[in-house]
Amino acid sequence: MEKIAQYQAIIKKILDDYILTMQSNLDEEIYLVEDPNKMNYLIYHNAWKHDSRSYGCILHVRIKNEKVYIEYDGTDEGFADVFAESGIPRKDIVLAFHAPAKRSYTGFAVA
Repeated sequence: MEKIAQYQAIIKKILDDYILTMQSNLDEEIYLVEDPNKMNYLIYHNAWKHDSRSYGCILHVRIKNEKVYIEYDGTDEGFADVFAESGIPRKDIVLAFHAPAKRSYTGFAVA
């Protein structure tokens, strides 16, 4: 459980920092939706530009089987390397947006 708590703290800090950075640069709302009990973390954006609405998920991360699953990453930066640089071992990060058969080529965990 200590490992999971550590991963939750790392994820929360990185996502909070990302939101602070993005909020100061954009004219849209960026916010974190988190469910620490089910270990899901989502970053969403919401904005109106003229008569057009921009809304959707930027990132979905969850902890499952003591690993960090990146379910969706719509950023240019890519969070997998950021998590790895922050102390989560690459062997515990799953790029779940890739097909299971292709994950062995990513340099991260398969599952």
